[in-house]
Amino acid sequence: MRRRSSRFLWSGVAAAFILSCAAPAAVAQYLEQSRSYAPSDARYASAGIFERDFRPRGTNTASESLAVSYTRVMPLVGFRQGPVDFLFGYTTYDLHGASRAAIYFGVTFTGDYILTGNREQALVLPFIVDADFTKSESAGTLHDNFDVGSIGIGTGLKYRSNGESVDFSVMAAAIIHYSFDGYSLQTGSSPAAIAEAVALLPEVGILNGLAFGYRFRFQAWTLGNGRYDYRTINNGVFIGVMF
Repeated sequence: MRRRSSRFLWSGVAAAFILSCAAPAAVAQYLEQSRSYAPSDARYASAGIFERDFRPRGTNTASESLAVSYTRVMPLVGFRQGPVDFLFGYTTYDLHGASRAAIYFGVTFTGDYILTGNREQALVLPFIVDADFTKSESAGTLHDNFDVGSIGIGTGLKYRSNGESVDFSVMAAAIIHYSFDGYSLQTGSSPAAIAEAVALLPEVGILNGLAFGYRFRFQAWTLGNGRYDYRTINNGVFIGVMF
């Protein structure tokens, strides 16, 4: 019995010694990777589209005459500076015989935390702070419009390949928002799923290069008594000029 306890004791000491030696090496390797990886600092203005589908959710309590529903192409303009991305979209749609307006404005900050890789290729954990304002007019009064602001945080997974001629990245993430209606005291939550693929071409002879990309955004809202329970699905492409 004593021999078995002694073996366990020495095994534990040996394991602790190995871990104590391995841990600093692992930390040093991570720090070396972190130092070698540099998040993109590209700056570009872009233009693109969202194919936007906006519908009431099953929990929506608005009457059929006041509910908002449309599918339209929404033109977008954007500006990105490193980790900060601004987007603005506007379109109109027909609802109950009249033209209505839809607006989307979003600001997203993304911080990259490297999981593995180096400056050339890396798997990254993005930390996201996202704020947006969404407006979709109804056939009723101002209080029947969907005028909702949201702010939230999220994370996901990102892969980046950074070469001399192409800097390519693809990301998918989930975000949870706190949401509030612009004309009442109703508040609620708004989960979102986003995805993006971007190719930066610095060697193209237009200013500092071109940016091409694809965006996807799904967002659903649950507010107050269900009057503003909607969901939207958006996807589209964009092209930008780096400067």
